[in-house]
Amino acid sequence: MSPILLRSVRTSKGDVIANYNTDQRQVLDPRIAYVMTNMMEGVINNGLGYTAVRLRGFTPPAAGKTGSSHDGWFAGYTSNLLCIVWVGYDDYSDLRLSGAQTAAPIWAEFMKKASALPQYSDMKPFSQPSGVVDVQLDKATNRLATPNCTDNYTSAFVEGTEPRDTCETQQGIKGFLTKMFGGESKPVMPVQPGQDPNAKDPNKKKGFFGKIAGMFKDDKSSAPVSKPPDSEQH
Repeated sequence: MSPILLRSVRTSKGDVIANYNTDQRQVLDPRIAYVMTNMMEGVINNGLGYTAVRLRGFTPPAAGKTGSSHDGWFAGYTSNLLCIVWVGYDDYSDLRLSGAQTAAPIWAEFMKKASALPQYSDMKPFSQPSGVVDVQLDKATNRLATPNCTDNYTSAFVEGTEPRDTCETQQGIKGFLTKMFGGESKPVMPVQPGQDPNAKDPNKKKGFFGKIAGMFKDDKSSAPVSKPPDSEQH
C-alpha cells in the first residue's frame, strides 16, 4: 500500500471536498504468506512466545515474532489486528533482556483487552489458501511422521515442497552414523569400591577416530629404532 498523508478534506460542516485512496498491489504469493504465518503461529504456540502470550491467557489464533538486539521487540497479529511493541532506551543502551521477556508480555496484555472490544472480538483462524497442504512431522527429525514416530506436530507447506522422507528413514541414517562414529549411548557402569571414577577403562572399545589414531600410534611404535650415527663418521 502506498502511504498517504490525508484520507479526506472536509469543510467545517463535514462536507467532503476530496477523498484520497492509497494504491494497492499484491507483492507476495498468498501461499507463501500463509506458510510464514503458520511458522509464526508456532512461535506463540510452541516457541519463545508461549510463556509470554499463551500462559498469560491470550488464546485466539495469532502469529508473532520476537526480536532482541540492544532492545526488545514483539510483532504479532490476529486475523483482524496487528500490534508491534518495542521496549528499550532512547540512547540505544543495551537492554540486556530479550523481546520475549519484555515486549511480548505487553503485547499479550494489550491484545487481551483488544479482543474484549466488539470491533476486535471476532479473531478467527487464518484462512488457508489453495495450494497449501498440512503434513504431520516428527519433532526429532522434522520428516514425515509414521505410526512409529509418535511425537508429532502439524506444519504447512506450499504443495510440492513438503518433505518426502519419513522419520524412520532419517532415524535409520542417524543410527548408521551413530554406530560408525561410536556415539551411541551406553549404560553407565557402577564404580567399584576403591576404583578411581576418572580412570580410563583399558578394555573400553575405541571409537571411530580413536581407531584411526591408534593405527598411527601402533605404526609409530612398531617402526624400528634407527641407530645414532657414528660420531667418527663424516
